Amino acid sequence: MTGFSIATVSNAMNDSPVVAARTKDLIRSAAERISYAANPRAASLRTGRTGLVAALLPVDVSAGNEWNGVGHAEVLSGVSQAIQGTPYQLSIFVVRDAAEGRMAAERIVTQRLADGIFFSGILTEDPRIDYLLRADFPFVALGRGLRPSGYAHVDIDSGWVAREATRRLIAGGHRRIALLNPEPRFAYAQERIAGYRAALAEAGLPLAGDLIAEGDLTARFGRQSVLHLRGLEDPPTGFVCANEAATLGLLAGLNSLGLSPDGAVSVIAYDDLNVSAYFSPPVTTYFQPVEELGRTLGAFLLRRMAGEPPEHLIKVFRPSLIPRQPDRLARREMDDVPIQQRRQT
Repeated sequence: MTGFSIATVSNAMNDSPVVAARTKDLIRSAAERISYAANPRAASLRTGRTGLVAALLPVDVSAGNEWNGVGHAEVLSGVSQAIQGTPYQLSIFVVRDAAEGRMAAERIVTQRLADGIFFSGILTEDPRIDYLLRADFPFVALGRGLRPSGYAHVDIDSGWVAREATRRLIAGGHRRIALLNPEPRFAYAQERIAGYRAALAEAGLPLAGDLIAEGDLTARFGRQSVLHLRGLEDPPTGFVCANEAATLGLLAGLNSLGLSPDGAVSVIAYDDLNVSAYFSPPVTTYFQPVEELGRTLGAFLLRRMAGEPPEHLIKVFRPSLIPRQPDRLARREMDDVPIQQRRQT
């Protein structure tokens, strides 16, 4: 139609600087008239690239998970922002767990369904990471295992968050502090326990295993945990929650017991969506926008697919403290604390 060669047309459609602006306009005008679009499959055969980045998106199939998928949407939003304006598009693979994610990763690599992969929910020993390292395939993990070397990752310093939150409650006079934590198979669960225990040890407080509740971090889990913990002979007065869903359930449980995080008990949460500002009452939070994690994740994946070494692509965030309560044990509660512990306070 235009009289130009295939190479010139290709360069013009790809906005190459070697083609004059007037020639680009002529070729693009012709393409618009006949609704021409390049065939991505044909381009993939020629270049060896798909133009896709794969998200292994975990979906909890268990009943009663009220928060299912909320955080993942923000991660995808951040990644989408990072790849906007590039030739890449998102391709989502829904998986139920890490084992299914491992199989999906192998299918993506062997069938060349994408040029890079990202995923979350990192286990202490993660089969997805092990496989992709052996396959030498570009990926970025949202999280890190117990061996966080040799691969690109973006993460929250979970151990630091748990330590600082526990320290804050100790400084407020609390001596029985509970940790609402994810299942121990997740790497960040182990980091939080280590930080929590470190703060207790620094203060000379016993490492009470009966005050660690582990579960799926749903609102249901939060409510059930606080009802159990407050029913102990020596119940906790301080609570550190690993996410906002469990915090919401914990507040509901406290309310049913006639308690509120305003002195009789204190609650400190980790939040990545800032919904804790709307809890009643709003609770002190360590806040890290999950969308920012997603943008960093997407930017790292683009750089990894371009060949940048993984050791250059590591970012661990420390969330910001948003104090919304004094988080101090009320005087009437302090009166029940043994004299020796009050002296430590």
